[in-house]
Amino acid sequence: MRRDALGVGTSTAIGMASTAPAYSLAVSVGLLAGYVGAAAPVVLAVSAVPVVLVALCFRELNRAEPDCGTTFPWTEKAFGLGIGRMVGWTTVMACVLVMSNLAQVAAIYTYILFGLDSAADSRLAQAGLGTLFILVMALLAYRGIRIAATTQLILLTIEVVALSWFAISAFREAGSLSIPAFSSTGDGAWAAGVLVAVFLYWGWDSSFSVNEESRDPRRTPAIAALIANGFLVTLYVVVAWAAVAYAGVDPLAEIADDDFFAILSGDLLGTTGGKLLIGAVLVSALASTQTTILPTARTMLSMARRDAFPGQFARISARYQTPSVSTWVFAGASVLVYVTLVLTSDAVLADSVAAVSVLVSLYYLATALAVPVYFAGQRRARVVQRVVVPLLAVASFVTVLVLAVADVGTGPLVVVGVTMVVGAAIMFSMKPPAEGEGSR
Repeated sequence: MRRDALGVGTSTAIGMASTAPAYSLAVSVGLLAGYVGAAAPVVLAVSAVPVVLVALCFRELNRAEPDCGTTFPWTEKAFGLGIGRMVGWTTVMACVLVMSNLAQVAAIYTYILFGLDSAADSRLAQAGLGTLFILVMALLAYRGIRIAATTQLILLTIEVVALSWFAISAFREAGSLSIPAFSSTGDGAWAAGVLVAVFLYWGWDSSFSVNEESRDPRRTPAIAALIANGFLVTLYVVVAWAAVAYAGVDPLAEIADDDFFAILSGDLLGTTGGKLLIGAVLVSALASTQTTILPTARTMLSMARRDAFPGQFARISARYQTPSVSTWVFAGASVLVYVTLVLTSDAVLADSVAAVSVLVSLYYLATALAVPVYFAGQRRARVVQRVVVPLLAVASFVTVLVLAVADVGTGPLVVVGVTMVVGAAIMFSMKPPAEGEGSR
């Protein structure tokens, strides 16, 4: 792990790129419109509040213990190795599932970009190209954190330029900045809408996952994550507002299981502009593929260092100073799950978005809940940061999860249930560490 490799700027870029703004909007705005109608921009703005509260919880824990495993070591110290293992497993599986989503989008958009529509519709072609993308991004992540950070800055710039062009063009075509009345509220499934919004913001915590490679590891990740969230909420609200103003609620809701950029970009931006936007979603998915590999490999490394994973996962490449076994095992697992899903599932995008949103909410909830326990006995010094903020975050995510269960459907919940059962079986089948070895 290369020390002092990242500053605030590159750490912010990694956090933002991990959210994959163009890709996340492409696969989520239609779902949001179906759930909450014209209120989609408002839901995106409001949903940033619990996310920022969790970011503040991450900041507090990171100041005390800047470990690249983030939620795993913090919850392990607060609740014990068993709970820590399950939280770590939840984090890893959320990343495995989203890799399937990212790889499929990247494959489809590549074929569309080059006019290969028949390949874009072929599951076998999607599986082949998506697998190639996962392996290439894993190689870049393995080759070093500086190469990864430079790649993210370039790809993120392309995304922001393309999304800004889309928003400006959509508002111009709509003729005003107004949006339809909020009485057009889709299915009225507000909790499910917030859950989808959580998916859009997820990724900023990658800034914390590279803390051991950052300058001033106790401060830099938190500054980067908060900057990333501030930029993202502005970008998301503006683009969603532009989409609703231009297309209206019903057309967006009709393509909820697809991505709206692929359908709207040609008519709005013309052939050249449409290809640029498709290219932006493509590079967004690729960027997020790489920045999903980066934090997950480090979580697995951290778990191995603390005896929650086999010791081989803690190996570091002597040449590149990156997690070697963790990176390639995660890439291999992602390929296996991706190929299985893309060849067997008819709704990879929609189901994986909802399932990942639930898993992310669960580990955000566990992290927030860990703060007052972690700092028990020290809470008087920073009572707002260590008690008030975490409890507000916990209340927010508990409310969303309880209310959203009835709205997301059975498919995503089955995926979450299987994930947790498999995780419990694997985690608790491992030999517990000997006395005194659990947190070395």
